[in-house]
Amino acid sequence: MRRSLSATLAVAAVLTAACAAGGIRPSYEPFPDARVDTINAAPPDVIQEAIARVNAENMRGAWESPEEGFFETQWFNVATQQSGVSDRNNPDRVILLRFWADPIEGGRTKLVTEAIYQRTPDPSVQPRDREMSVPNGHAGDRLRARVIDGIKERFGR
Repeated sequence: MRRSLSATLAVAAVLTAACAAGGIRPSYEPFPDARVDTINAAPPDVIQEAIARVNAENMRGAWESPEEGFFETQWFNVATQQSGVSDRNNPDRVILLRFWADPIEGGRTKLVTEAIYQRTPDPSVQPRDREMSVPNGHAGDRLRARVIDGIKERFGR
């Protein structure tokens, strides 16, 4: 059976639109106090290295797309060193890291990272509104710094 050119183009357009509408990179922006670094590598390579460094810290990924320049970890308890857990009594111990990597001039990457915890477990609050950046010096902030330092060690500034 032979398809017409217009039917084939229509199917291609639908498939293209479906792929373009997806993706895992969130529509929201990083928090204003997120850390910003410049790395001498392409965004997919920076995200791949972030994934490797996070895994070396015993953390696990939840959402990753080097092609989109995004990576998010599972929730991670900095006291017990376990991924995918919660701690209702000590919510500031459970953090999540996010990485946004965007190309900039000279083949470099603008890497934006945030380390966050849930300020409230209230399900009536929108998920992003439940989150807050960890303070400077917090175990999650130190963990994020180790990951970024490793990325810089690999690729340079």
